[in-house]
Amino acid sequence: MRLVAINRFSRAISAAAAVAILAWSGGAQAADDLGKKACAQEARKLCPAEMKTLRRKKVEACMIVRINQTSPACHAAMLRIKAQREAAATPQ
Repeated sequence: MRLVAINRFSRAISAAAAVAILAWSGGAQAADDLGKKACAQEARKLCPAEMKTLRRKKVEACMIVRINQTSPACHAAMLRIKAQREAAATPQ
């Protein structure tokens, strides 16, 4: 039970750190790099077929579908990517 609580606390801290880093980084390129680092390993496990295509949009779409299976850092990056996609799809 105690290990579960420690693990949850650790994940919460990681998520908070990821959000803080994304906010601090300012530039989209820095945020994209953070997203790549946060999710690369997980994408290989969760979306192997999409990773083989080497198409970033397909990998991102797959990861967004499986967002609840990702680590806090990757989760934060995927939420940011999802928001960017939705903003780009909204007519101005």
